[in-house]
Amino acid sequence: MILRGTNSNDRFTGSVALIRQLIGYETIAIVATHDLKLAELAEELPGKIDNYHFDVKIDGEELYFYYKLIPGICTSLNASILMKKMGIRI
Repeated sequence: MILRGTNSNDRFTGSVALIRQLIGYETIAIVATHDLKLAELAEELPGKIDNYHFDVKIDGEELYFYYKLIPGICTSLNASILMKKMGIRI
């Protein structure tokens, strides 16, 4: 994880800086994140960043993972189901 152990604002700023540097070097990179704000960089830098995600089918209380990259930002809320299974009331 980039800048693990720092606050979320510093982590975001550092992540954006790193991604912009990589783009400046014209590199190809894969960055895995759950940060939706970071994923919005694709709108600011079209043609430079593409978002992909792994999707999940939710059937009641069960999750079924597809393990296939799908274009776009993930919109499923599977963590809510996992937390509920752990006994966390949300």
